[in-house]
Amino acid sequence: MKNSFLYILFLTLTCNFACSQQPVYLNPNLDFQERVDDLVSRLTLEEKVKQMEANAPAIERLGVPAFTYQGEALHGLAEAQGGRLMQATSFPQSIAMGSSWNPDLMKEVTTAISDEARAFYNQGEMDISFWSPNINVLRDPRWGRNDEAYSEDPYLMSKIAVAFVKGLQGEHPKYLKTVASPKHFVANNSEYNRHDGSSDVEERWLREYYFPAYKACFQEGGAFSTMCAYNRVNGVPACGNEWLLTTVLRNEWGFQGYVVSDCGAIMDIYKNHEYVETAQQASVLAVKAGCELNCGLVYEDALLDAVKKGLISEDEIDTAVKRLFLVRYKLGLFAPKEEMPYSNISADVIESKEHQELALQAAREGIVLLKNDNMLPLSKGIKSLAVIGPNADNCVLGSYSGAPSRRISVLQGIKEKVGKNVEVHYEKGCNIQLKDKINFSPEEWGASTEEEIYATALEELEFKMLYEEYLNETKEKDEVLIARAVELAKKVDYVVLVMGTNRFVSNEEADAENLNWPGYQAKLIKEIHKVNPNVVLVTVKGFQITLGWESENLPAIVETWYAGQEQGHAIADVLFGDYNPGGKLPVTYYRSENDLPHIGDYDITKGRTYWFLEKEVQYPFGYGLSYTTFDYSDLKASNNSYYSEKNDKITFSLKIENTGKWDGDEVVQLYVKDLESSVIQPIKKLRGFERIGLGKGKAKTVSFTLTNTDFSFWDEKTKDWTIEPGKFEIQIGSSSQDIKLKKIIEVL
Repeated sequence: MKNSFLYILFLTLTCNFACSQQPVYLNPNLDFQERVDDLVSRLTLEEKVKQMEANAPAIERLGVPAFTYQGEALHGLAEAQGGRLMQATSFPQSIAMGSSWNPDLMKEVTTAISDEARAFYNQGEMDISFWSPNINVLRDPRWGRNDEAYSEDPYLMSKIAVAFVKGLQGEHPKYLKTVASPKHFVANNSEYNRHDGSSDVEERWLREYYFPAYKACFQEGGAFSTMCAYNRVNGVPACGNEWLLTTVLRNEWGFQGYVVSDCGAIMDIYKNHEYVETAQQASVLAVKAGCELNCGLVYEDALLDAVKKGLISEDEIDTAVKRLFLVRYKLGLFAPKEEMPYSNISADVIESKEHQELALQAAREGIVLLKNDNMLPLSKGIKSLAVIGPNADNCVLGSYSGAPSRRISVLQGIKEKVGKNVEVHYEKGCNIQLKDKINFSPEEWGASTEEEIYATALEELEFKMLYEEYLNETKEKDEVLIARAVELAKKVDYVVLVMGTNRFVSNEEADAENLNWPGYQAKLIKEIHKVNPNVVLVTVKGFQITLGWESENLPAIVETWYAGQEQGHAIADVLFGDYNPGGKLPVTYYRSENDLPHIGDYDITKGRTYWFLEKEVQYPFGYGLSYTTFDYSDLKASNNSYYSEKNDKITFSLKIENTGKWDGDEVVQLYVKDLESSVIQPIKKLRGFERIGLGKGKAKTVSFTLTNTDFSFWDEKTKDWTIEPGKFEIQIGSSSQDIKLKKIIEVL
């Protein structure tokens, strides 16, 4: 025993002596900030400035490795250094995850994504900083990146976004698993003017609508980075906006990480916004405002001379560089391997069976049953089935996708589900987009023919993938495809129509023109229905297509969005009753784009989302059917009055019972309606939800607790959160319009 003690003492003294001989920045016994300060003090000004670019070079004389900040992990690993697409598990796209209304599931998904990221990192194949999640609220379905975010509602968005960050970054007390960068801060929801437009928003609605998911990501989720947006906010470029990046983000919210510009956003400040005249002025403006990292090369070219001219001090550069190095220490880049909790994650997790099963479950939970006139589920005993549509034999993953080795289309999923017992036939039916509506100009890519575009754009991976899809899209004319599909539909018992969108219709840098079916899809649907009324419409898409005719005439409609690599299996499970759909819409389904203001108008009070839209909608926010039924009863409140000055709590409970013949999930939703406000208020606001699973005949008590936050609004006069005394109605239901129970309370 004595010898053991002496041996441990010897090792401790030896380690302490060895560590004392190390430079401070390499000493693992010291705290991160002390080590960061020491490291930055050893850098030349030139080295510091180079570290402020997204592809930070190595500093070989100090043993500092190169580091790349620009990874993508929106719904699976997308890109690594050099633009290589990762062969990794592809989970459902963000809007599909929003439809799950399940933050716990979101955390499981991003835990799996970060496991795969660490596995690749441990093999030296990628760095572990990711520009995800996208949490710009979905205020307008025409936005080209509508599929990339979770909801039109800031409360639902916040809950899912926080879960995303916690899963991606891990919850170790000392080390980050990866870095999450919620983007694009802030009010960035239109592509047509993304490089030169201004999102003009009253501070109240910034605080109540556009800010909440960001604030939650930083304060609850601990996100250690954020990406500032291309656009101006009330006239000031977001990446040079000191009020946004310092006053609010750091001083009010306590953000401790770093801000990275969207790629080219610093250049936009002077070239497109014309807010300043030169790259040097734009760089100084951005760094002083609080943007430490630039995606591009503007900082490297401009900041060195700016310091020499006295436009910005080296101390200000030091502050920025220290924030950047702090994250590398928190990632364990300078830690002994044995101390790192994630160093042993091996390649076995990449595309593992467990991750494939999780992708399947996530796809199932995000499916929303929009209509069912006793058509679904289909019997596995039917004789014949036609699977028709441009997305039937194509597993559409959506934006920022990797290259998973496994991609299950709806056609494949159905064939595997029914086996040889059912005749399954296929026709494409039509293209998603007409060839003459796609702008592939060879001249723009330095090519003389369309065929040469591909060769000149090898490094443009998104373009490369689009062009491959483009070639496949236009092999046959639509009239021929429709005629063949109609003939097939005449011969079978049932038709599954798999319609939707792809990135030709809307994408980053291109908003959708309208909310109609692109191409000849509307015609195809009607022609098929004429010859066979037994139609199930499955929508695989990135935004809300208007479904007026379809809702009136088709017996069943299933919304799936882009449901990831296992979408075919998940959809087949729902169609044939092996999974009871429980997803709910995280957005409003409008009857027409004419019911919305111009996409560039950021004033949500003009009839945007369920908060302010008073027109009739096709399907409301929170809507979704099930194969079973649920009964709501026994709403109780812990008190009939709420005392705001005490920062009180009030609890509401209710009983929910599965009264149908199927086990199933229900999303119980609580809304708050201010009945007596002196200022304009939303029609109602979601302030609580819970997805619960209930066996048939089973019941459960569900509880929600509300606090001051749930009754307050931002007062433009006092510049603070305010609660007005008065009556509030608590609404609990199955959607924003299907309210089952109500109770009025007095706020004092």
